[in-house]
Amino acid sequence: MKTILIVDDTPNVRQLLCEYLTEQGYTIMVAEDGRSALETVEKTMPDLILLDVMMPKMDGYQFITRIRK
Repeated sequence: MKTILIVDDTPNVRQLLCEYLTEQGYTIMVAEDGRSALETVEKTMPDLILLDVMMPKMDGYQFITRIRK
């Protein structure tokens, strides 16, 4: 089963994506900002990351830069 990490600071967006993707058979992980997403990725690397660009604490661009290192 494929795992998707959803990173978005808007709860409604996270919930909608979680519901839809779970119905499609994916395992879902969520994070509300780039920092928590980094913590999640350090434990388990998902198959796909759906990432919002504009977030507090660490935006999507900063997250991508860090994860590529």
